[in-house]
Amino acid sequence: MSWVAIDFETANETRGSACALGVAIVEDSKIIGRQSWLIRPPTLDFNPYNVMIHGITAADVASAPTFDSLWPSVEALLAGRQVVAHHASFDISVLRHSLDAYGLPWPHLQYVCTRVLAKKVWTDLLSYSLPVVADRCGITFLHHDAEEDAVASAEVALRCCQALSASEPAPAAEAARLRVGALSPEGYQPCQAIALRPSQITAQTDTFDQGHPFFGAAIVFRGHSGT
Repeated sequence: MSWVAIDFETANETRGSACALGVAIVEDSKIIGRQSWLIRPPTLDFNPYNVMIHGITAADVASAPTFDSLWPSVEALLAGRQVVAHHASFDISVLRHSLDAYGLPWPHLQYVCTRVLAKKVWTDLLSYSLPVVADRCGITFLHHDAEEDAVASAEVALRCCQALSASEPAPAAEAARLRVGALSPEGYQPCQAIALRPSQITAQTDTFDQGHPFFGAAIVFRGHSGT
């Protein structure tokens, strides 16, 4: 089964201001295609901070297609495929707000966040930003270039799949006890860790030190708020 990694860049702090989109298509555990588009956002209001990050200016996108005109091509790439993004809460939010800006319905899709997944695979990292995780995987790329970020996210997902002995991102997420994210016209749910119920917490040994002061004791944790 094939799947696709995506990455958005935005013109400003609003999620509906997509100015670039990159995709990487994966099939049989190999990246078989990559593509990117510049996007003219609803307004050409570019925040200098965003420009400093990705280098895209209002002049760069003045004659670029708007999101609604690109959407049929993008939707065709996403249709029937799992979607992957690093810090997917941002990219899926940009997708939702961009669709809303043009009155377009949300599609049906499942997605996996490689940032959340990487936290389960490599527990010793001080940060789980894309550059840090990519460096842990030996991946080199140009950060904040939409296409490069999408390819790097796909590479990270492939490393996670390998570490979890999974064929693709959704089974990898399930192996890591993550809930796969979902988007549909009815709403969305984030990709996040599945909380354990008390009944699922079991002892890892049947040998206990009966002389320990806590043996057989009931322990209560009480919160405290101070000023």
